[in-house]
Amino acid sequence: MSKEMMWVEGAVSLIMAFVLYCLIFRFRDTTFSFLNLFRHRRRSLSTVLAIVSGGVTIFLYGGFIDYSFWILKEQTIRTNIGHVQIYHQSYFDTANKSKSLIKNYAALKQDILTHPTLAKDISTLSGQLEFSGIISQYENETSSYFSGLGVEPLPALKLGAFDKIISGSDLSRIKHNEITIGGGLASTLNARYADWLDVMVVNTAGGQGALSLKLRGIFASGIKDYDDVAMKIPLETAQRIMGTEGVSKVLILLNNDDVEAFVTRLRQYIANNHLPLIVKDWKETSLFYQQVEGMLSGIYFFIKLIVALIVVFMIGNAMTMNIIERTREITTLRAMGLQPWHVTRIFWLEGVFVGMIGALGSLIAGYALAALINISGIAIPPSPGQSIGYTAFIKTTNPELIWTTWVLPILTASLASIMPAVRASRLNIADAFKFS
Repeated sequence: MSKEMMWVEGAVSLIMAFVLYCLIFRFRDTTFSFLNLFRHRRRSLSTVLAIVSGGVTIFLYGGFIDYSFWILKEQTIRTNIGHVQIYHQSYFDTANKSKSLIKNYAALKQDILTHPTLAKDISTLSGQLEFSGIISQYENETSSYFSGLGVEPLPALKLGAFDKIISGSDLSRIKHNEITIGGGLASTLNARYADWLDVMVVNTAGGQGALSLKLRGIFASGIKDYDDVAMKIPLETAQRIMGTEGVSKVLILLNNDDVEAFVTRLRQYIANNHLPLIVKDWKETSLFYQQVEGMLSGIYFFIKLIVALIVVFMIGNAMTMNIIERTREITTLRAMGLQPWHVTRIFWLEGVFVGMIGALGSLIAGYALAALINISGIAIPPSPGQSIGYTAFIKTTNPELIWTTWVLPILTASLASIMPAVRASRLNIADAFKFS
């Protein structure tokens, strides 16, 4: 939780505590303030409806953002990234990735999967070998650059779960010399299922490696730039053509979302064993996710700011009109002996109650509208750089979203009521009795 949210939570907690105190020890004042809302029903209703409309906007857009973040996160993690990645310490310092391989992959995998504090959180662990070269379809006289990925076939089903097979099948039940390629690359090569493709690479020793491979399947990940060059091949075959037993990175898919705690334990394991490795989590390696998250979070902040301003002006206007219309009442209460702070409390409680009713209405209306929207969802077009859209829904299970929808109307209504309430308590008794 951010510092801003902690301050907001603290402020609202104090407000609710004071309201509870008034209910217990100043019940008459509390009842008087609440019943005053019904003296001017139209004004109170219009104010509450304005708060509810703003609160519903926060709730629905927040739920939409939560779902968008979730689907983008899952797509990122399951497009051959995983929750956590392990690299050789020189991986990011050189453009030649074949010179920064993890060479003892088999032993490292066995050790991690048997480690008592690491293994229990791991769903899938898989090594991947990155390489590139030229792929050709001589029958069609077509060639193209490719970015290859040597994968372990069965773990790749989980780590590439968002890859949609559009022709043929995946790598799970294939022979060694078979591959799958992205839809864009298949179109460039004019290649179809069961075609033979020739691959040429520069291996780790600097020599040339070449192999004829059968096209097992064509997939679409939804990321156009990736599908235009992507090729997947069994890890053993990739290691054979590259002349190595190492891998470029180790991907780990977790059983839970407690990535930070797992990364801490994994880094401690690497440090204890003096391994030349570094650890990254999925968000560190996904620039696109960070950019989208920053953009949507910024939009959400401004929506909350606009709603807060609307609530402040509505409450302030309603309270000011109340003071004008109830000037004689206020001065009568003062003449009977009520202290200024007593009058301030009565009017301030009215604003708080308006905010609480608006917050409750926001949640009820928000849940109702979210249920209607979630019947069919919202068709979202492809994001920039992607080729496949998705159907979005409104997530209503995020405690932070529910809390925000509840506290924002109460906090803004409470703040907006302070100045009018203080103004009411400062009315000059002698002059106010002249008011007609």
